[in-house]
Amino acid sequence: MTQAHPVSVTVFGTRQSTAGEQDYEDARRLGRLLAGAGWAVTTGGYGGAMEAVSRGAKDAGGRTRGVTMSIFDPLPANAYLDEEEKVLNFFIRLERLIYGADAYVVLHGGIGTITELGLTWSLLQTHCIEPKPMVLVGEHWARLIEAFRLDCLIRPSDYELISLAQTPDEAVAQLRERLRDMQDIL
Repeated sequence: MTQAHPVSVTVFGTRQSTAGEQDYEDARRLGRLLAGAGWAVTTGGYGGAMEAVSRGAKDAGGRTRGVTMSIFDPLPANAYLDEEEKVLNFFIRLERLIYGADAYVVLHGGIGTITELGLTWSLLQTHCIEPKPMVLVGEHWARLIEAFRLDCLIRPSDYELISLAQTPDEAVAQLRERLRDMQDIL
């Protein structure tokens, strides 16, 4: 089965990182790698990791899209977006970020990023969205997932819905493999 549109990867991550910090530079590298694979990138559209991913994708000639919210006006979208979709609130934003993607990457983040991870994972687990790869990047996620294994009631099969990567390069390699296996679109 071939796909009529280019692969779209939604990347979740913090607004708190700044240029020069490791999280920002890792996100920028991820954007370059995603665009280099020929994939479009969608983020929440603001600064921090969202800006870095978009910037990296633009550096590599890729397409970028951001989903921002009118409740945050006048918080500006980052300067590296080809397209900004402004929606009313978090719920609509999450819907656009999740349902419009062929794959997901989760970077370092806080409550917002954990919310995005949790909702996407739950939608995959309950089959409310079709199977799609979701890669969590960074050693911090391994520690959090281990805490989930110890203290939460999550079935072992539900952990198979996500994968862990240490670096952006490893994340993109996993996406390539999982997308090829799942949809034969590469």
